[in-house]
Amino acid sequence: MNLEWLGIQLLGGVAALIGVLAFQCRHDVRMLMLLSGSCLLWSLHFLLLAQPTAALLNLITAARNLVGMHCHGVWFASGFISLYLFTGGVSWQSSWDILPVIAVVSGSVGVFFFVGLPMRGALLVGSLLWLVFNWQAGSLPGVIMMGADVLSNVYRIFRWGKLNTTH
Repeated sequence: MNLEWLGIQLLGGVAALIGVLAFQCRHDVRMLMLLSGSCLLWSLHFLLLAQPTAALLNLITAARNLVGMHCHGVWFASGFISLYLFTGGVSWQSSWDILPVIAVVSGSVGVFFFVGLPMRGALLVGSLLWLVFNWQAGSLPGVIMMGADVLSNVYRIFRWGKLNTTH
């Protein structure tokens, strides 16, 4: 462990903290702005970890969040999903890069096309893929963040499913 590695992990920690704070906002615009800032820091974090695909995908997600404040619909969603796939294809370095590409596509499909448990399931798939990718990339804040995301989502899915079967 050296100072450079520690700085990279600290940057990821700040990105994670901003992401958590974003979801505490009551106003969508403020939340999306904070999430975009978090994505920009994640992008730099992954760039410093020599993970250009993950860095570019986070950069696109930052833009998606900003554009998403004003634009909605199938064309919007399809455009960003296409951009994710294209970016993953041109920045591909190893088979590990498929994980964040599928993760952002799964999350986008979930958010734009599903509701309820199917949306949560799509988000869970994305979180699990990011968790594995972060582990192999050496992103400790990413592992912690996605691990918490997975546990929270599984808990919510279980509770929601349990409530739906008892009524």
